[in-house]
Amino acid sequence: MSPGEHSFRHLAPSTIRFCPLCRGDLVRIPVPPDQKEEAVCSACGFVFYLNPKLVAGTIPFQDGRILLVRRNINPSRGKWTFPGGFVDWGETVTGAALRETQEETGLRVDLHGLVGVYSYPDASVVIVVYRARVAGGALGLSDEVQELAWLTPEQIPWDELAFPSTREALRDFLSL
Repeated sequence: MSPGEHSFRHLAPSTIRFCPLCRGDLVRIPVPPDQKEEAVCSACGFVFYLNPKLVAGTIPFQDGRILLVRRNINPSRGKWTFPGGFVDWGETVTGAALRETQEETGLRVDLHGLVGVYSYPDASVVIVVYRARVAGGALGLSDEVQELAWLTPEQIPWDELAFPSTREALRDFLSL
């Protein structure tokens, strides 16, 4: 299997099999108080609550244009989105948005308000997106980005966007 052909597995209730604390088998059983079915360790009783991961992103803007990145990684390799990525343990959401933008584009940005928060029942992430004005740095590619483009609203490649959240956040940004 070549690097671009990896089979991507996602953490989901159906893929969790072992306890992260004692390695015991997880079983799905109702858990009080609401009796919702959760993964519970058959050995130590640990309840593995599976929650979505948090993603932070920015829509950098300047001179009537926005910066989009073409992904060089899966999922959605080759598709367009805004700079963003996972919030690390011990990091704030705003800190992650600033870090991810600089890592992916080389630019330092200042945040100028929340665009929106996006979540979907079948997705393992919650995406928090901010407006961002360029404050410095030098535009450059990273390993995760194939291409960078400053685009006017009319130039946005709507049919080539990576995720539903990309489309929704760009529409929300443009309506602000």
